[in-house]
Amino acid sequence: MPEERFVAELIYLKSAEELLDQGLLPGQEEGKAPSGFGTIEPGEVDLVIIGAGPAGLTAGIYAVRAGLKAVVLEKHIVGGQVALTPVVENYPGFTSVPGKQLMDIMSEHAREYVPVHEGEGVESIEMGDLAKGESIIVTTNRGTYSAKAVILTMGAAYRKLGVTGEDKYFGHGINYCASCDGYLYKGKSVAIIGGGNTALTDALHLKNLGVDVTIIHRRDSFRAQKPLQDSLEREGIPVLWNTVIDEFQGDGKRVNNLRIRNLMTRAVSDLPVDGAFVAIGQVPATELAKSLGVELKPDGFIKVGPDMRTSVPRVYAAGDLTGGLQQIVTAIGEGSIAAMSAFEDVSHPYWKE
Repeated sequence: MPEERFVAELIYLKSAEELLDQGLLPGQEEGKAPSGFGTIEPGEVDLVIIGAGPAGLTAGIYAVRAGLKAVVLEKHIVGGQVALTPVVENYPGFTSVPGKQLMDIMSEHAREYVPVHEGEGVESIEMGDLAKGESIIVTTNRGTYSAKAVILTMGAAYRKLGVTGEDKYFGHGINYCASCDGYLYKGKSVAIIGGGNTALTDALHLKNLGVDVTIIHRRDSFRAQKPLQDSLEREGIPVLWNTVIDEFQGDGKRVNNLRIRNLMTRAVSDLPVDGAFVAIGQVPATELAKSLGVELKPDGFIKVGPDMRTSVPRVYAAGDLTGGLQQIVTAIGEGSIAAMSAFEDVSHPYWKE
């Protein structure tokens, strides 16, 4: 039994069905459907959405408004990486808003339409025989859902260096997204850690914003594409080769110094900065996608078409899991497209044509 239902029945000493009929469920007003109650029993649904970040919540809203019976499942907390972001300044309509607050707003809106189950992780997915019209079986730690389609929106996590001070100063000088937070450092000095396409692109982006940039790379050559290396050289962005970060140091409130070490000479020195961007890639949550045989791109992210369909019929993906420009606004757009593609396919299965 979902814990929300258990708690409600324990408090009122009545079944959830009785509470629903009597209008006593939390958030239920004037006989309307519960607002924010947020759960349904495992069972038969049209659509299961796995992941409750911006993409998943948006997909839930669009799916239900299209007439699908849907549920959003989230293994951890609603909001994904956005909920852990101290301040968001590039989301239209909010000049500055804490990430947790923004996701609370989105979650509250989504729960007006679709059940959102936190703490319900998906353990396995069985696709069933497409030719026989069998359902997709989604098994979680709470039960089993029989669905007609699945949307994957589990996101991706930034790779960390794993050095002292990184977690302490995250959001307080330590950043992972230059397109998100770069504007905050206009006229200041920062270090970019990394040597791939992302690191060089971030460095050029920050340089264009008027940020004093230094790249720190553990090797003696870049892995990035040649055009990016040429652009870096033209811009005169300095590079510290064969160098690693030993520690992020600060005043207790913000990072202000990098303790760096040259791998060739073993020399340890300090690099005063106003901030640092760790750009060593992301790890997409593709375990379920791989188990389904979904095609991945060379960079490890899920390959989708403009309609968010994957290589496996009835399976869709949206948000950071698909790579590209990993922003809140793009995740929302992809979530809405995935939901409408699922609606179209549930209504008129293209694989039967």
